[in-house]
Amino acid sequence: MGLFDRRKDKDKKQENISEYTGMRIEVMDEDEDLLFVARSKVLWDGSMELTPITTPHIDEDTDYLFVTLRGYEESERKAVHMEGDMVRRSDQEWRVSNIHVTGKDNDRNFFRQDTGSADGTVTPMKQTGISSNPCKIVNISAGGACIQTDREFMVGDKLLLRANPLKDLELPTLICVVRRVTRRKGAYEYGCEFDNLRPSVEDAIAKSIMEMQRKRMRRE
Repeated sequence: MGLFDRRKDKDKKQENISEYTGMRIEVMDEDEDLLFVARSKVLWDGSMELTPITTPHIDEDTDYLFVTLRGYEESERKAVHMEGDMVRRSDQEWRVSNIHVTGKDNDRNFFRQDTGSADGTVTPMKQTGISSNPCKIVNISAGGACIQTDREFMVGDKLLLRANPLKDLELPTLICVVRRVTRRKGAYEYGCEFDNLRPSVEDAIAKSIMEMQRKRMRRE
């Protein structure tokens, strides 16, 4: 059975996605591998034009893919999960049709990339005289990071995170909010959500993630 046949068998109701123009979208294949990150433009016919922020990790002779899409709906603070049929229009434009919204959730459920425990520092905000603590960045996504440090914080604490998981691609200082705390072998592991990211910073994180993924795939 072909991909288009599978699409017909899913029998899902297509939603109005007109408000998703300008959304930052992560494009993934059926194996959940990140292909590229893009900005979206919803067209009159309900299809979505994607302009890549990062270089697409797709074979040059591939013109069609069934993809899953992940975006973030700022108005409702929900991650949006979609799927559709993507075709190449040019190297800088891809078009997704037959788009179906498959779910929404309250987390920034974006693609997470392991960093190999990259070094960083973390500093609590709104506290004077507090020095930075070294930390390890376990993984990072467009919406947040998992970090480890020997300092204890509480859920809801705001932190300044300085991290450069790639030596040749520097990230600015990131503001993050602690959402989850786990004790691990004398240290603390924190699931953190980034706060008030500018689009340019989101793009810089996306480029870091794609480059880390490419390096991992080359090693494999």
